[in-house]
Amino acid sequence: MDSELVLERRDSNVLWLTLNQPEKRNPLSSEMIASLSGLLEKAYKDETVRVIVLASTGPVFSAGHDLSEMNQRADEDAAAFSQRVGSILEKCATMMKGMVHAPKPVIACVQGTATAAGCQLVSACDLAIAASDAGFCTPGVNVGVFCTTPLVGIGRNLSRKHAMEMALTGDMFSADDAVQFGLINRHVSGNELQKETEALANKIASRSAQSIRDGKHIFYQQIEMPLSDAFSLANEAMRAAVTKTEDAEEGRRAFLDKNTPRWDGL
Repeated sequence: MDSELVLERRDSNVLWLTLNQPEKRNPLSSEMIASLSGLLEKAYKDETVRVIVLASTGPVFSAGHDLSEMNQRADEDAAAFSQRVGSILEKCATMMKGMVHAPKPVIACVQGTATAAGCQLVSACDLAIAASDAGFCTPGVNVGVFCTTPLVGIGRNLSRKHAMEMALTGDMFSADDAVQFGLINRHVSGNELQKETEALANKIASRSAQSIRDGKHIFYQQIEMPLSDAFSLANEAMRAAVTKTEDAEEGRRAFLDKNTPRWDGL
């Protein structure tokens, strides 16, 4: 496996993982998925990493799956082809689910177009900042394959009608559209993208890792629940956080003493 498929850079408690196959438009090939998944899993377990940023080199954030890899080979029968494609999709889904369930915030730093599974990758991140000239699309219908798997994540970020407009038209949508739809938080000029992302990542990294870990888990759990069940889960989580965690005690003490809280590990 080529470790240079994904570049690693540490900035204090922030880990930058940069897709690095610009000549192929940073596809989510089986090799890229394996490399990125391994680095993400390692980061989830590293207590010194508080925030993860996903970025890319070149003019394309990610063009999604490698279409040449998703083609049937000359020496491959239909059953083997179906099994191979299914394995790629399952490994990609496992990586996306891992990002949502990760104990650390994941931020997308989108410098170019994000299409199909590349757009899905943006949707799997907790936050996303894009360059103002970035574009987003799910173009499967243009080649006869509806983007069903990208719509799992995208449909949980966007309203149903906006998600379906993306999927049914296959059109490229602007960064302005992506903000309106809820796919990204905001967009800035390309020259400011890294600086803006660094500022956001460092701000979050300075907060309580314990509260973020527990709070992220509860947010994604309750958001799929009926309202009454969601409040029951959130109330219990809040009660436990306030009465049992060291970070909550430190936060209260610092607030009352008018000091800056000192979180474990910082």
